[in-house]
Amino acid sequence: MAKYLTLEHLGQSAIITINNPPANVWTIASLHELATVMAKLQADSSVRAVVITGAGDAFFCAGADLNLFSKGSKQNVAEMLDAFTAAFAALRNYSGVTVAAINGYALGGGLECALMCDYMVVERGARLGLPEARVGLLPAGGGSKTLADKVGVSWAKRILLGGEILSAEKAYEIGLVEEIVDPGFAKIMAVSLAGKVANQAPQAVARARQLIEASAGATLEEHLQREREALLSLVGEEEQLEGVSAFLGKRSPSWADED
Repeated sequence: MAKYLTLEHLGQSAIITINNPPANVWTIASLHELATVMAKLQADSSVRAVVITGAGDAFFCAGADLNLFSKGSKQNVAEMLDAFTAAFAALRNYSGVTVAAINGYALGGGLECALMCDYMVVERGARLGLPEARVGLLPAGGGSKTLADKVGVSWAKRILLGGEILSAEKAYEIGLVEEIVDPGFAKIMAVSLAGKVANQAPQAVARARQLIEASAGATLEEHLQREREALLSLVGEEEQLEGVSAFLGKRSPSWADED
């Protein structure tokens, strides 16, 4: 049983709650738990989407436990970085939809975790940032890339180099998050967004996600070829035939992974 994470199911969505009070910081153990939980959810065809949030109403996640860095041990920090890499890869590579419900401070590795998700919902009053340089450190959970990919190089520099902590409103304004809601509603909105994937064909969602992830480094010609190959891989399969048949028959589709 997980010690630092709780897992619940709601329909075809799974909800992971980071539960390491008071600030829900990441430890090596909690990161290992996240990797393990995501692997189990990846193997569970009844789960189509994952929501990740923080326990309480003050912190989504305040990042890594800085006690690990207090001795200056490169070996300990390297172990932590390996744990971040494995956990965040499991989250980012999940074949369904992932939504971060930011219900408080999301700093350092907390914001990096949210950036690994497909969407971010933030509550008014929350604060977001990558302030690692304030303590002589750097983001190492992919934040310097995922943040720049999301908001552009200029804003990424302002946040990372200047240690700027964004309000929920500013995060929404610059496109860092997709939805802003009143306090107490991030989880509800995230579950609603996650639930929309249940109407979509599982394999089509997985292929579309792969195409989007690969699009940044491809020319239009390369991407068109990838789209062609992905579409043809779906055509004639049970899922595609059911989807078109349901549409033409004016009924809801019944996907193979549904109970």
